[in-house]
Amino acid sequence: MIRFDRVNNFRDYGDLPSRVGGRVRKGRLFRSAHLSRASEDDVARLARLGLATVADLRHPGEQAAHPSRWLGEIPVKVIDEPDHEGGETQDAPHIDAFRKSDFSAAAMRDLLAGFYSEMPFDPRHIALFRRYFDALATNDGGMLIHCAAGKDRTGILAWLTHHILGVHPDDAMEDYLLSNDAANIAERLPGLRIQMEKSYGRPITEEAILGMLRVDPRFIDGLLDALAARFGSTDGYLVDALGVDPARQEAIRARLLV
Repeated sequence: MIRFDRVNNFRDYGDLPSRVGGRVRKGRLFRSAHLSRASEDDVARLARLGLATVADLRHPGEQAAHPSRWLGEIPVKVIDEPDHEGGETQDAPHIDAFRKSDFSAAAMRDLLAGFYSEMPFDPRHIALFRRYFDALATNDGGMLIHCAAGKDRTGILAWLTHHILGVHPDDAMEDYLLSNDAANIAERLPGLRIQMEKSYGRPITEEAILGMLRVDPRFIDGLLDALAARFGSTDGYLVDALGVDPARQEAIRARLLV
């Protein structure tokens, strides 16, 4: 984990052994929550990481509400989701789903489980993931992936990256679950509750917020089941949905394994 003043859940998700030989490079793969609140010192820390590419997995509406603090200050290539025609910034689908739920803890967990089973097949995310893996196969320098909380969309993409790099599922799961510690959930919980009640216009329990903010191994299990059901396996999804064929996977491994 890498500590920032006002950026949560930031970490290097490399430096892990690979079952295909070697180890994932350290200092090349980073993941985090959004960076709209980054301090001046945080931006300076980001600049020192040697980032070449940032993949912002947020919906255009989220980007408009919380623009990245470093934009224009760090020269990187940005991979993000094109806005709708006409420039409208609708709510992200998961935000709309939260709004329509009963805000119980069980509902939060069910929404997230459903999200993991559906998000990888959204055409928008498929397009983003394709561009991300193209960049991994061809670009030098560091790559940062982030969404809003840095745990679900980011967690899925990091899991797929670890799969290509031959990281053992136990190690990949350990990295995935670090979001429960790296996101400073306990410290942020009271403020988040006030913010969410103001945004959604109704009370929400801390238990429900925890259900929304924490990650769970069962979410990854649901993801893998969904990939297998639609494409036969995770590799089938990578090849048939994302175009990350064996040659492209080997190019990624050649750049990121030592």
